Amino acid sequence: MLPDALKPLLPSTPVDAFIQRALSGQAGAWDTGLTTAEVIQALHLHRIGPLVCAQAPPDAWTTWPAELQAWLKAVARGQVLLDVQQTLALQELLPLAHAQRVRVLLLKGVPVGYRYYPESHRRVKTDVDVLIRPADRVVFMTLLEKLGYTRLPGITGTFINRQTTFIRGDVTLDVHWSAANTAVFARALDFAGLWSNRVSIPALGDTAYGPSDEDLFLHACCHLAVHISYEFALIWLYDIHQMASQWPPERLGQCLRRAGQLRVLRVCLACLALAHAWFATPYPQDLCTTLLWQAAPEPSAHLLTGQLSRFRRLQLELAALNRRERLRLLYEMMFPPAEYLRWRYADATSWLPWLYIKRWLRWQAHPSISETGSRNRSGC
Repeated sequence: MLPDALKPLLPSTPVDAFIQRALSGQAGAWDTGLTTAEVIQALHLHRIGPLVCAQAPPDAWTTWPAELQAWLKAVARGQVLLDVQQTLALQELLPLAHAQRVRVLLLKGVPVGYRYYPESHRRVKTDVDVLIRPADRVVFMTLLEKLGYTRLPGITGTFINRQTTFIRGDVTLDVHWSAANTAVFARALDFAGLWSNRVSIPALGDTAYGPSDEDLFLHACCHLAVHISYEFALIWLYDIHQMASQWPPERLGQCLRRAGQLRVLRVCLACLALAHAWFATPYPQDLCTTLLWQAAPEPSAHLLTGQLSRFRRLQLELAALNRRERLRLLYEMMFPPAEYLRWRYADATSWLPWLYIKRWLRWQAHPSISETGSRNRSGC
């Protein structure tokens, strides 16, 4: 069930083995073939430092290098502090949004952290992902600006980069108006369906909601599939492991049947197979085989590769849209907002058509800044 293109993501190195032992609570004897720097780098890239700190076996604190122990404790303390700041920010924001009749759903790290981890801060959340209806964009973003949040420059639209980022101090909010930033998955998880099945998050107040458990799992698999060709963070896979491990087999089977109806079954099965390889995640393999044999063709499965060019990604995006939507996407790609272009080229006075020509010629005014204008990350 794991496509050959994803097999390079299977655990294969001594660092991978260290991570597996650490997260499973097994003996923490230090492998002398490892270096502290490479372990810290891997834990940082996979965003699992606080998780390893919490789940490391007792003997780890007598056998692991002092430098690694110090780093783990530091990142764990940092995540606790950030978690508190994010919690306070949401407890301030969500009631105000509710008062203005803006429906807000919390995605990814926050609901998973509160629902499936012993302590929410174990689940690293570099930002907070919120989902709103497209019609609520102006009202919600105006509210954020009144609360002191600053919007990062970037290209956004109806079909291109369906999200934007706001920052206030150490708190970063990724505001989404589509459950997926790609048409390949956007219709599978529409806002109306997610909202009707929503579940409250009591720790964040009476107006805090996240997707249902089933929707949360499906979204986690789709999110991983979108990013897997250019960024693979184990924290996303561990979320899937946590959910699948805490469900009875029949519940997971029901979720997978729904995935087949939504035409994302192969994506979910690939994620489960990868989680099983890393964390021994239990799942009903016989049922999965049967469902896979019965499944209809799924365009979303084309995302399951470690080598997906930007051109191929655009092809898949266009194929998931109707003719009118394709024209709109291409227009948004060719003609981003004027304020973005003036920021991009640090040019407030030039003739605007000239800036568009510069963009079309792929001139790079700020090589260190990503095309969207936001930080080069996908969020948690």
